[in-house]
Amino acid sequence: MHIDHIALTLRVRLSAKDVWQHLPASAEKAGRELAEAVDRYCREHALGYYPAIEFFRGIPAIDQNLIDNAERLAWVVSKKVREQVQSRLRPVFSLVKFRSIQTESFMLPPVRPNQPSALERLVRHYTPDTVKLELLVSLLRKDQDERRDAMEGYARKMVHRWLSSIFDEVEITSSVVLDETSN
Repeated sequence: MHIDHIALTLRVRLSAKDVWQHLPASAEKAGRELAEAVDRYCREHALGYYPAIEFFRGIPAIDQNLIDNAERLAWVVSKKVREQVQSRLRPVFSLVKFRSIQTESFMLPPVRPNQPSALERLVRHYTPDTVKLELLVSLLRKDQDERRDAMEGYARKMVHRWLSSIFDEVEITSSVVLDETSN
């Protein structure tokens, strides 16, 4: 038997129903309040970009409760995503290992204040319902099976198939079959 290890990076977004079921507050409302405060600060200080949320820790002009609330919501969402991914992919792969889990709302926003619909795009970014995952999955393959090159595509298809029914969005941004020495 051969064991193929595939590293995958993906983005998943919880459905609004799941967010409401598992969160004590509205993720969209938290994202909007934080985005409005950040947008106001960035415009008042003539910043040409929107910094990541951590930049605003300790800045008196930004209500720290907004950041703390976003952090709590992001933790709950990340936990829920991890549980769902683990339970859905474990029957498909011989190993499912999480290398990294990060809520997108804590990354640098991909929007600038001078762009059209900047505030709405910032709200979307700061809404803590989208998570970036880096996974390592393993597949067993018989010795005489020479389809190692097809394992990456197969893993991508299986991940998408098994996760697309439970998340509003599933986007696999990268994947690679690892050498036997690089896992």
